[in-house]
Amino acid sequence: MTLKEPFFRLAQRGGFPVPRTLLVQNHADLNGMRDLRPPFCVKPNGRSPAYDGSFKKAYRIESRADARLLCERVLDAVGEVIVQEWIEGSNDSIYFSLCYLRPDASVAFTGRKGRSWPPQIGVTASCWAAPDVAEELEDLTIRFFLSVGLTNGFASMEFKRDRRDGVFRFVEPTVGRIDGQVEISALCGVNLCYVGYCDAAGQPPPPLELDPTHVWRDEFRDFISARLLRTGCFYPASYRIHNAYWRWDDPGPALLEAAEGAKKTLRRVIWRPVKAEPISTYRKDQRGLRWR
Repeated sequence: MTLKEPFFRLAQRGGFPVPRTLLVQNHADLNGMRDLRPPFCVKPNGRSPAYDGSFKKAYRIESRADARLLCERVLDAVGEVIVQEWIEGSNDSIYFSLCYLRPDASVAFTGRKGRSWPPQIGVTASCWAAPDVAEELEDLTIRFFLSVGLTNGFASMEFKRDRRDGVFRFVEPTVGRIDGQVEISALCGVNLCYVGYCDAAGQPPPPLELDPTHVWRDEFRDFISARLLRTGCFYPASYRIHNAYWRWDDPGPALLEAAEGAKKTLRRVIWRPVKAEPISTYRKDQRGLRWR
């Protein structure tokens, strides 16, 4: 299991931009939240069945009291949890740099999320190239990975631009594998998977020429995210849109994804009477916070 807290510790030690982070391993550690500025992001240090079965991927919590109550529940179930200062910004203020690292010449592609699912905290629902910030974010990404000794292979970094000061801050790295949205790099002329293949096969690197006029979208999740955000599925004007699943020349992935979604929905309906609901909302009553 990959742990998140060591990454933030390494980034902070190297002077890279990260939100202030607290690793909570017992109830006494919760007192450290006094040094953090709300709102908070509460998320697991590492994913596990115990966490995934009862909690969401991450939470935005507005107050220390509410964050403490949620953390106590996670501690009792899992044993540790991370609390961070929330990086303020809209859903489309999330960026990423995808890299294939080499000691001599790394190749990178930088993109911007249009929407995530769930909004703000989830996986990429739609994205496109972000050449206007590529130089800055690729420099930060490659310098960080080189600073921790990673010199070859796939790696990526997710960023969020803090609207309070305009600073890009690290959100999360991915190492040793590609991200789900990696196809956007190939659509835009920087095929990182092919770059990695050529390197592994000892072949010359492929020609690369950026064409930023493409959108990649997970059409199902992007639509749901837009509805939840009460907006439309808007993209940069005149860009060509590519669906992750539904394509006329290959409808199989879309049919399989729809079947898997229906199966999960049916399973939730069947097990709802006996399975505990995950934490999703908070409501005040006379005893304080009650979960529903």
